[in-house]
Amino acid sequence: MPKIKILNFYPVFYVAGFIIVLTEFILHIHGKSICTTQGCRIVESFVKGGDLILLISGLALFITLIFVSLYKFPPKIQPLIEYFHSGILILALSVEGYLLGFQSFVVREFCIFCITVFGIILLSCLFRLIRKRFEIIYAFSCFISIFLITYFVNPEIGQIPSSQYVLIYSKECQHCEEVIQFCKTHSISVQAIEAKEITGALRTLKIQHVPVLFCDEGATKKFIIGQDNIKEYLLSNISQKDIQEGFCPIFEKEKCQ
Repeated sequence: MPKIKILNFYPVFYVAGFIIVLTEFILHIHGKSICTTQGCRIVESFVKGGDLILLISGLALFITLIFVSLYKFPPKIQPLIEYFHSGILILALSVEGYLLGFQSFVVREFCIFCITVFGIILLSCLFRLIRKRFEIIYAFSCFISIFLITYFVNPEIGQIPSSQYVLIYSKECQHCEEVIQFCKTHSISVQAIEAKEITGALRTLKIQHVPVLFCDEGATKKFIIGQDNIKEYLLSNISQKDIQEGFCPIFEKEKCQ
């Protein structure tokens, strides 16, 4: 009797996973999401074809698992189906190893939706192990191996420093150099960071050109793109005190004493 109860948990988990992925799929079509964390958007930005590819793959995964766990196969091929069942879970948990490692060690942001799906697959594998399907041990081995690989070998996405003004530049960019010199001339405190150090973050924000000025105004965060736009923004934020003390904005000479 306990054996049957454990076996019956399989379709329950798979149906739950299917419903979660289907809900996310429908919301995605309408421009919404179950997950509102930055991690979800970053993971999506690195998937070829976007989040839709992952969602379709998830739907296919759970539909297949539901079919395999509920359909009454002939006794002759049932042992082969059991190995096929385990093989799907091994592949799924291996993929989750990469996704979870990517979020843990690369972007350092977590996708709630991804973690939920991972939890369902992990529980399914544990119940598979309880049912003495020992081949499922490969799933845990693959998961741990791939998870650790993302720790030792991963592209650095980088984070934008915490500062009022952060200038993102490239050494090969003449416009960037002009903005840097402009800030030096006007004694504007700006923290500079090379674009290659935060390539992933820029890609996520769909920013393809530098210079870029990140402005932290408390409750408001802004990205100013382009040499002229950055100069204009910085000049517009120069305090009247600076002007009174002799600071002369080069584009507003009429305000100088």
